[in-house]
Amino acid sequence: MSLRPTEYIPLIVLIMLLQFWVQTSYMLNISGSSTPAGLYRVHSIPRADLRRGDIVALRLPVKQILALPGDHVSFTPDGIRRDGTLIRNTAPEAGIPHCPFGEYVVPKYFFVGDGTLNPDSWGSRYSFCFIPQSLIEGEVIRIW
Repeated sequence: MSLRPTEYIPLIVLIMLLQFWVQTSYMLNISGSSTPAGLYRVHSIPRADLRRGDIVALRLPVKQILALPGDHVSFTPDGIRRDGTLIRNTAPEAGIPHCPFGEYVVPKYFFVGDGTLNPDSWGSRYSFCFIPQSLIEGEVIRIW
């Protein structure tokens, strides 16, 4: 028994919907440079619910939130400090343009984000300092 071409349409639509759901709800990180490698579920999160330490999916790479609006941060040769406490693996590498060293207050609608797993991660310590919250697609939750 064979299917006629028109009988494949529901199956094709189902496959396309499943693919869309997987691509918009899940993310596979295999690099392990700024965030541990694994399969993550991405869900939308209101900006008011953002917390320090959350790992969020940006329209760019995944980053960990290190500081939120109103937090006092320092960009130093040793790394990023929040309220005087050094955050591990955030020292900028020599010879790469970085956020100007100094003390700042994180502006409204921005955050400081970086990968703390690997000192090579590209984030707030380099050139752009503060990341617009509008780039956040959702919080990621590691599944595997």
